Amino acid sequence: MGHKYDWASIPSYIPKVMKAFPLTIEILLLSLLFSLIIGALVAVGALSKNKVAGAVAKGWISFMRGIPTLVLIFLLYLGLPQLMNALGVNMSGISKTTYIVACLALSTSANMAEMMRAAYLSVNKGQREAAYSVGMKPFTAFRRIVFPQALGVAIPTLGNNIIMLFKETSLAFTIGVIDILGRARSLSSASYGTNRLEIYIATGLIFWAVCFILEKLTKLVEKMYTKGRKQAAS
Repeated sequence: MGHKYDWASIPSYIPKVMKAFPLTIEILLLSLLFSLIIGALVAVGALSKNKVAGAVAKGWISFMRGIPTLVLIFLLYLGLPQLMNALGVNMSGISKTTYIVACLALSTSANMAEMMRAAYLSVNKGQREAAYSVGMKPFTAFRRIVFPQALGVAIPTLGNNIIMLFKETSLAFTIGVIDILGRARSLSSASYGTNRLEIYIATGLIFWAVCFILEKLTKLVEKMYTKGRKQAAS
């Protein structure tokens, strides 16, 4: 006799899976912060007139966009400690969460760099030259003229990158981090998989709801920022 699915139990699993939500959000925010920092450095290199810096930046973007995040996780979590041990460095004290944050930040940094580069180039070069002609220093011109316009262009892409990053936090369970998906897996294992489908449907609903909220927030921020810019210009 086949297993009877208890569809009515799906809502009851949502709060149980959500117990791992704080750790998932911590991973998301830390990964986002470091990906933006790394992405900014890579974007500066990509925009630089220095050929070496440009080549390194483009190579970084190509590599990080080309390698699957899961492969990167295994390379850093399994491969890096072995390599460092051979060099006499013990990495056993580093937490699994740290590895996941590092991997997600590195992987996402390529998309962040491309977002920043495209946003910067979207601002008319003539505006920068006009700022320099009236005596503005490069940083002042960037802060007052380039950045506000580039930010408006970048907001939709940034929102998409955050949504993709949030979904990729689901890979944390592959090395034993109890994030949302890790929590769902442990709940399923506790009942020997008899409620697996119901739990993963509940987990899928959580991911969908958070992504939906992030999408709406992105549109709201973009609308408010655009409105604020128009009012400031008028």
